[in-house]
Amino acid sequence: MESSRSRRSPDLYARIAASTAAHLADGSQLLIGLSGGLDSTVLLHALAAARDERRWRLACAHVHHGLSPNADAWAHHCAAQAAALGIPFSLHRVQVDTASPDGLECAARDARYRALNAQAQALGADALLTAHHADDQAETLLHNMVRGAGLLGLAGMPVWRPATPARPAQLRPLLGLARSALEACAIEHGLVWMDDESNADTRYARNYLRREVMPRLSARWPRAAETMSGVARRLAEAQTLLDGLADADAAALTTATEWGTAWSIDGLRALDDARSRNLLRRLLRVHGARTAPTEAWLDEWLRQIRAWQPGAECPVTHAGVAGFCHRGLLWLMPEQPPPAAVVWQGEPAIVWGTGCLRFDAVVGRGFASSALPVGQLTIRARQPKDRVCRGPGRPRAGVKQIAQECGLPPWLRDRAPILAVGREALWMPGCEPAPPWQAAPGEPGWLPVWAPVVAQSTPG
Repeated sequence: MESSRSRRSPDLYARIAASTAAHLADGSQLLIGLSGGLDSTVLLHALAAARDERRWRLACAHVHHGLSPNADAWAHHCAAQAAALGIPFSLHRVQVDTASPDGLECAARDARYRALNAQAQALGADALLTAHHADDQAETLLHNMVRGAGLLGLAGMPVWRPATPARPAQLRPLLGLARSALEACAIEHGLVWMDDESNADTRYARNYLRREVMPRLSARWPRAAETMSGVARRLAEAQTLLDGLADADAAALTTATEWGTAWSIDGLRALDDARSRNLLRRLLRVHGARTAPTEAWLDEWLRQIRAWQPGAECPVTHAGVAGFCHRGLLWLMPEQPPPAAVVWQGEPAIVWGTGCLRFDAVVGRGFASSALPVGQLTIRARQPKDRVCRGPGRPRAGVKQIAQECGLPPWLRDRAPILAVGREALWMPGCEPAPPWQAAPGEPGWLPVWAPVVAQSTPG
């Protein structure tokens, strides 16, 4: 009679394939993030076992962080594993910001995902697959709980994260499986994996939870990891409902302006505390905040917004997002320094900083095509003593005065594009080209149009 152990691995492979097929159609192109550890090794072999039946086109990528003396050995191991299975392999060397204020683990994760997402997009992959499992989810839940995270943090990692223009879809097919089950599967199949020696360093919070806390919980409650993963899934469902409420509140308070979307301060004041905090958390996340704010930080920001008076800006920054109040509206923008100058080479549109500057082909308006010197026109941030002509027959004025006249929010003034030839500033948002650069009636021209934010990120 076949033992229960001999039945376990084929069933586990089938569960992994079924979890993948629940989100990705037969014939999909899949990119597997392969670290060389136990989890990604099982994922790689499980998908390889199912690829013929599902007609999945598999590729795998390994990220070399350069942080371990064994990093080269891990890369060679992953390449050999992929070659043995006949799966295309790519190696990505990244630079990790070891001085990141978010910590080394976070910096390494950010660098890793930048490389994997870029490879997935270059490959045209339908999804990036990573090997997070139930124990990882339980560790995330515990870690975020002791850090005082809100519902979003306790919801942990989603199994499926849809694609956005900025990144591919991501699937975690192992999220419902305990690490012990993956290890039993790997041993039975004779799989070989690499162990990261840094995982033994309990100075890192996740390692401490993995080596000191989870074993004690599992000894008392053997299915603790799977149970906690289920809790995170139910919390994620609750977060989805709250996100829907926040989106409805945001839509009701949205004001479209020439400079982008902002939200009514009076409308936000009318919401109760819970809905206001829920909306602000959601807006920060949608605009790309790397982490959720603490309750104390959020309460203070909400207090400042409610106390806002005309003339005040209430500027704040959090995890890559800048917020400020202006003319009765709350604005959120990516927190970036003023962009470096670039030379226009005749492109119809050019991404500059967080925004996009278009040059629309027009007739009788804008800059005369014959006069606009391609290769000599510079797009730059404002400089001291800049004075710009506001339009035909109008005198030059400073950037601050023009911004005030056209309603350009203060935070954007250092990030608004100035078109210049040499030292002479020819145009900024809110202005019109003036002689001798102006297109005559019936003459082809280029009309500059600036959008301060190219696109908002979509939360996963």
